[in-house]
Amino acid sequence: MPYCRNPAHLAPLAGLLALVIVLSAPPVAAGEGKDRLTAFYQETQTLKAQFQQKVVGPEGGVQERSGGTVWIQRPDHFRWDYKRPYEQLIVANGRTVKFYDPEMNQVTVRSYRRGMGHTPSMVLAGGGQLEEHFHVRDQGVTDALAWVVLEPRDPDQAGFRKARVGLASNPVQVRRLEFTDSFGNRTRIRFRDIRINPALEAERFQFQAPAGTDVLRSGGNTNQ
Repeated sequence: MPYCRNPAHLAPLAGLLALVIVLSAPPVAAGEGKDRLTAFYQETQTLKAQFQQKVVGPEGGVQERSGGTVWIQRPDHFRWDYKRPYEQLIVANGRTVKFYDPEMNQVTVRSYRRGMGHTPSMVLAGGGQLEEHFHVRDQGVTDALAWVVLEPRDPDQAGFRKARVGLASNPVQVRRLEFTDSFGNRTRIRFRDIRINPALEAERFQFQAPAGTDVLRSGGNTNQ
């Protein structure tokens, strides 16, 4: 989903992440995309990267550009720190996911499973059991990347209609992620300045809202 001040629209994006700029890649054999995705889960436990995100509308026009820094620790821990065009923070610790908007002085808190569901977050921050929830198939090679397509087995429970994952090799990295939502918007994310398996402090995946921030919990409004 696009960068948006409505946290419900951000949920499918929250776990989106992947990593590394590769200058060149060898030819890819048929079916290698799924093998690379399996290797990603085996070899990558943590990562940090800069990301650039673009949202293209159903008619082809660019609706939003945004970017910032992302950290991930599998399974189910991530932090998306948006710096442009507006500051926004999305933090998950496996139990809750929090969407913080400093300009609106508001944080929305949800349970992780309810807030994420069968979304693209499962691709990058999950445990790797994708075929339980998605049809997974190879889509050949484009831009020197092996592509894998994910289609939800239960579209009503998913946060997207279709996702594409672009994987490089040597070492295996998810370098691009694209997905289409139910409204026909296409989100495209690229990563740079990637670090694979860095040491990440536990505090990175915790967030305490400043005093006086409006806190929304399960549809209710309280103060924290």
